[in-house]
Amino acid sequence: MSAKANDRSSPNRDTIPVIQLWGHLLVPLQGDISDTQMQEVVDTVLHRIAKHGAEGLVIDTSGIWILDSHLCAGLGKLATAASIMGVPSVLCGLSADVVTTLQTMGFELNDTQTAVSLERALEKLGVFVQRRPPQGASI
Repeated sequence: MSAKANDRSSPNRDTIPVIQLWGHLLVPLQGDISDTQMQEVVDTVLHRIAKHGAEGLVIDTSGIWILDSHLCAGLGKLATAASIMGVPSVLCGLSADVVTTLQTMGFELNDTQTAVSLERALEKLGVFVQRRPPQGASI
């Protein structure tokens, strides 16, 4: 088997995961995101929505270190495209620095909701966790 064929079959360490969770898609962004990585995740999410559908999209930015104009545009493109396809989006985990950068760049969240945490983002999409007491605990 050639090295190229092997590369296609194994996941790339630099690939941003798109996680299916209770009918929703979760995109956890971590570290310094390249333009190529952002474009790949946009393509992946839109293809998954087209093929399988989704009840909602959560874009978790809590792990982003640096936000430049290209990443800002990529976030907007992803959220807007999902919305056009009928999938509501929630952007969560925005740090104060990221929010300031978004405002400075004129980023508008027309059809995108925001939430302070992943848990609150899922709640905005109708996912609620019912907590049970630990096994063996008396009520």
